[in-house]
Amino acid sequence: MYSPNDSEKLWSTIPKNIDILITHGPPYKILDQTYNKIDAGCKGLLKMIETLKPQVHIFGHIHEAYGQKKVNETLFINASNVNLAYKYVNKPTTISIAPKQRD
Repeated sequence: MYSPNDSEKLWSTIPKNIDILITHGPPYKILDQTYNKIDAGCKGLLKMIETLKPQVHIFGHIHEAYGQKKVNETLFINASNVNLAYKYVNKPTTISIAPKQRD
């Protein structure tokens, strides 16, 4: 766990030329809504993703927000395969991507 005040420093350690980003938790307002309708994602992580523009960001943590969503250039995947009762209810996620062309 980390304090939201420390998130910018934490996320600044992500390499700049990534294609796939994997974190435990989601970015703010992207597949992060809890069963009681609270957006539980990290605003600092969202800001860093908007800068880095990875092709894919994979995370879990918010079990009830399983799914995929494309936002701008990034495919976001909440890959949680269990529900709130920790029962396996969601199928594993499989992806295939081609590396980004770099300058």
